[in-house]
Amino acid sequence: MARTRLYFVTDLHGSSKCFRKFINAGSIYKADVMILGGDVAGKAIQSIVRGPNGTWTCSFIGTTYMITSDAELIELERLISDHGYYPYRAEPGELETREAGGTLDQLFVELMVERLTGWLNLADERLRPLGKPLYFMLGNDDPLELAGLLDRAPWGTHDEGKVVWLDDEHEMISWGYSNITPWHSHREQTEEQLTASMNEMAARLSHPERAVLNVHVPPYGTQLDEAPRLDENLRVQAVLGQVQFAAVGSTAVREFELGHQPLLGLHGHIHEASGIRRLGRTVVINPGSDYSTGALNGALITVDRDKVSAHQLVRG
Repeated sequence: MARTRLYFVTDLHGSSKCFRKFINAGSIYKADVMILGGDVAGKAIQSIVRGPNGTWTCSFIGTTYMITSDAELIELERLISDHGYYPYRAEPGELETREAGGTLDQLFVELMVERLTGWLNLADERLRPLGKPLYFMLGNDDPLELAGLLDRAPWGTHDEGKVVWLDDEHEMISWGYSNITPWHSHREQTEEQLTASMNEMAARLSHPERAVLNVHVPPYGTQLDEAPRLDENLRVQAVLGQVQFAAVGSTAVREFELGHQPLLGLHGHIHEASGIRRLGRTVVINPGSDYSTGALNGALITVDRDKVSAHQLVRG
C-alpha cells in the first residue's frame, strides 16, 4: 500500500526568501513529494536610482535608503527580492521613460525570467542530489512567457494540464487558471472553461477516486475562498470599521470535487483564506500565503491508498 507525504505551498509571488524556505523544508518535513502551486511571479519592480558620486537612493516599504557602498546595495536588493519585488538599478527617470515608450512590461518579464531561472537552478542544486520529486505550475497572475522556463527546468516537472503519478497509487492533475477576477489577470477562464479543462484531464485518470486535484482557484463557498468584498471601484468594503468578506472561489471547482470526489484538492489564490475543509470525502486545502513578510505557509498531507490519513497546516 502506497503511503506518501506531500508538501504543498503556493502563491510565493516572487519572494526569494519563501522559495529558499520551500526548497529546504522538503527535507525538514520529510516530504516524499514537493508541490509548488501557482503564482510564482512577483507583482512590481522596485527601482534603486543612481545618484551622484556612486550613490543610490530607494524608497521601499516606508523607508528611504541612501546607499553608498556595493555591500549595502547588494543587501538592499536581497531585502527587496525577499519581499517579492524586483530590484532594478535605474538611471534617473529611466522607468518613467520606459513606461511612456511601452517597454516597461518587457523589462518586468525579463526580471521575472531572471529570478525564476535562479529558483529553478537552486531547486536543481538542492533537490536533484536527494532525488526528491518536485512539481510546479503557473497561476493566474503569471505571464505565459514563464511557461517555457518550467518546461525546460533542470529538475522538477511542469505539471499543468498533465496526469502525473505521485507514487504507485496516486495520480495528480493540475490547472493554474483562475475564474474571472476584477483585475483581468494573465490567466483566467469562465466557469464553463474551467469545467471543460478539468474534465479533459480527469478523463485521462486511471484511478480518479485516488487522485489529487491541484487547481489554483479554491472551490466556491468553502471559506477557503473568502476575500475582502470590493465595490465597483475595487475599494474594500467595511461596516463599522470591520472589513466585509465574500466568497470568490470557483463554482466549477466545487462542482467538480463534489461530482468526482478525488482524495484531495490543493488550492491557493486567496491568500487570507487558509484552512482545511471537506467536500464529501474530498479533503480540500488552501495553505494561504504571507509571502510579503517572508513567512512560508504550507500543508503537509499523507495519502494512503484510498484515503488522506493525515493533514496539517505548517508555517515557518
